[in-house]
Amino acid sequence: MLEYEIHHTREDWLSSRKSHLGASEAGAVLGVGFISRIDLWQIKTGRKAPKDLSANEAVVYGNRAEEPLRQLFMAKHPELTLNYRPYDYLYQTERPWLRATLDGELTETTTGERGILEIKTTSCQSRADWAKWRNRVPDGYLCQLSHQFLATGFSFAYLFAELIGPDGGSSIREYLFLREDMQGNMEYLLQEEEKFWRCVEEDKVPPVPLRL
Repeated sequence: MLEYEIHHTREDWLSSRKSHLGASEAGAVLGVGFISRIDLWQIKTGRKAPKDLSANEAVVYGNRAEEPLRQLFMAKHPELTLNYRPYDYLYQTERPWLRATLDGELTETTTGERGILEIKTTSCQSRADWAKWRNRVPDGYLCQLSHQFLATGFSFAYLFAELIGPDGGSSIREYLFLREDMQGNMEYLLQEEEKFWRCVEEDKVPPVPLRL
């Protein structure tokens, strides 16, 4: 059953992150995140403080662009309604340690089906960067969406992304994911996240996948 943990300020929201696994951290569990699995474990067990990225140029721009992109998405989708809870965690009662804060909760007005809105801004400076978005999304973002499906139980998700090229020009990309098509990814991610969180609870260093 879906539950909400409600916070009224960003400070309260941030202070509770140590006690659970968030969607932006899912990639790290599988070795495709912005930090390593060991770094994440050290943060969750209190051995290391998370890096402060609030002054990072890309992060600052992403925060500034999020609301305009949310409004653009909604202008393109009059069939949907939006509920935005910037400091609330969503989770299932049977897995209170697996949580997500969404860029938007969507509802299809005709069917009542509920969905996820995930907004991204990212820099694409090379051909390889653009290739990660060619008819797909980067692996780390796929992990994030799979985690959000697990946390919410919702039936669909939109990833709405602004890709910024080396000349400063940008391209808007939109991807729709259905829960039924993500079951395999979700099952695998849940299995690995359960193993990782057990290591956090037992204060044991998690194994690191061997790369050959």
